[in-house]
Amino acid sequence: MSLKMRIGLMFSGALFLVAIAAWIYQLKEGLILTNLPNSYSWGLYISGLAFFVGNAAGGLVLTSSIHLFGVKKLKPLAKLGALTAFANVTAAMLIVLPDIGRPIRLYNLLLHPNWMSPLVWDVIVLNLYALAAAVYLYILMLPELTGRLAWLAITVDDPRAFSDRWARRMAPVALLFAIGIHVVTAWIFSTQGARDWWFSPVMAPDFVSVAIAVGTTVVLVAAALAYGTGEKYQEAYRMLGLIIFMATCVHIFLMANDLVIHAWYGNAETHRIMAVAWGDFGLAHVFEVAAPLLGAWLLMRPQILGSLPRLLLNSGLLIAGVFVHRFLIMPAAYNTIPMTMAPFGLPDSHWSLPIASGRLLPGMSTFLDQYGYFPSLIEIVILLGIGAYAVFLVVLAVARLPILSRERS
Repeated sequence: MSLKMRIGLMFSGALFLVAIAAWIYQLKEGLILTNLPNSYSWGLYISGLAFFVGNAAGGLVLTSSIHLFGVKKLKPLAKLGALTAFANVTAAMLIVLPDIGRPIRLYNLLLHPNWMSPLVWDVIVLNLYALAAAVYLYILMLPELTGRLAWLAITVDDPRAFSDRWARRMAPVALLFAIGIHVVTAWIFSTQGARDWWFSPVMAPDFVSVAIAVGTTVVLVAAALAYGTGEKYQEAYRMLGLIIFMATCVHIFLMANDLVIHAWYGNAETHRIMAVAWGDFGLAHVFEVAAPLLGAWLLMRPQILGSLPRLLLNSGLLIAGVFVHRFLIMPAAYNTIPMTMAPFGLPDSHWSLPIASGRLLPGMSTFLDQYGYFPSLIEIVILLGIGAYAVFLVVLAVARLPILSRERS
């Protein structure tokens, strides 16, 4: 194991342990440690869920497409794609636990599932996706499970032929899972008719497009760090850059299409939502559009792909823009109270129904009709720690398992 890998494992492992300590502290004190009042029930944790699910979906879309369409130039990256998919989907499942508050009560979901709820289906799809990614990665590694790793290998006559055959057979199923995991996650939001900001059929295909963009970027970053930016892998990197740019353009189009329809034909409530989105978070919305678009465009340029610092910088720009996009799912939905009442004497008027904040703080009204949410330190530490867990898992697997191609120079 190289010194860089050791440092990466130490740093990411330490940050994950800090996050575990922060979560234990939150379990002891309760969700009051977050900045989430009654009226704003989903925040950074659920934004993190959507973000990690996107990273995971994109990784397996890439890996399954390699074997489904026979793109040989990308085959050295197939195992990296499956590995990053597994790491991110398990991170997505972990980030949900702090948001629940009392995760021990998850047994109720198993004993008394509400099959009409997208949340139940999301739990099922997340677990099936994690299993699919793990099995797919195992199948791809099978021919190289020799020596000290031979005990992990199943006995077959020709491991390489077995691996290639089953990788092709599993590719359509893996691709279906990769798309399904993000569609179901999008349904959690878009089926909530009371939240006009989310109530749109565009959300599911938009989630898929941005997942392909950011998930492929994660694979590109992992490949560049593992293989370097030499000429040997430049053709593969250029193909990834093109996929990232096209998926980003589709995402920007779908998002702009939804915003234009909301602004043009929306009712008064919709216009209030747009005022929150563009008034209070205008600069953030500009960043969520400009950063991924600029980053994706630059990742198609050879001089960027040939330089590791530039590649990492522009990949980070795209990933940061997508994360801001995930975070901005929340404010416009929660900063408008969907419940209204008609005051006496004003039958044509509708006032937001006041909702108790659930906490008494100096300078803040007990009842809210709008709330300026910003994550607490506990929320930020836990999210960063879950991200560090995904990094730790990827680095450890690359160091201990035959993830990288043997053709590496």
